[in-house]
Amino acid sequence: MTFEQLWATAPPGVMTRPLRPAFHSLLLMTDGDMTHTVDFNEHRLSPGSVLWVRPGQVQEFSDDRPAGDLVLFQADFLLPGTQAATIADDRFGVISADGFASTRASVDRYRRVLHREYTAIARGHPPTKIQTEMLRHLLSVLILSLETPDRMRTDAAGLDRRFRDLLEHDFANAHHVDHYARRLGYSQRTLNRATQAAAGESPKQAINHRIALEARRLLAHTDRPVTTIAHELGFDDPSNFAAFFAQQTDETPTGFRRRIGA
Repeated sequence: MTFEQLWATAPPGVMTRPLRPAFHSLLLMTDGDMTHTVDFNEHRLSPGSVLWVRPGQVQEFSDDRPAGDLVLFQADFLLPGTQAATIADDRFGVISADGFASTRASVDRYRRVLHREYTAIARGHPPTKIQTEMLRHLLSVLILSLETPDRMRTDAAGLDRRFRDLLEHDFANAHHVDHYARRLGYSQRTLNRATQAAAGESPKQAINHRIALEARRLLAHTDRPVTTIAHELGFDDPSNFAAFFAQQTDETPTGFRRRIGA
């Protein structure tokens, strides 16, 4: 859909509140400027900008009304090879194609084709299998055009990716590096080398960042009490959670929630 269609169909006030959809959102700017917040980091978008928001990330639209397309899709709609060949399943990376003229030209070309074909299909009856496959291939080509060498992660053995997958599953219950090293079958030293090479952080830093990120997401997107969030994230004592949150973010949970107006 276009940004104009999105704003026209959304209930009043919804678009400027924190949103946490369970699907991918690909923002493709064609005209105007907009600030879009993803996991509490602001991204200034202009014509030609591309922003890819992943399932589970908290996003917030500004009150700007730019022109462009918004592509919403489930991860399993992409061709399997697209997932394997790119960072399409990276849960953590917000991706922007800003700064790469050749990438922007390719993205715009495939955006136009995808928009044209989707619009033509949407006007008619429910899509046929062939039409669905056409959209699947076009979207996968668009995603592949976003891949650039500077976004490749150094993870030849795939250990960092396996660690991230396990972390995504266990972070609320396992806060110590030895749990992940043991489950993956590597020493803590080997795991540390893999995460440092791929992401520039230690496993412990990654664990803490993931817990703190989920805490901020829950504080922003839900009205659950701080004590409930603390228990959900594996803290037996809410005061320990508050101390951890302050150490990671330099503010208290209630202060953070008050600041963002949640």
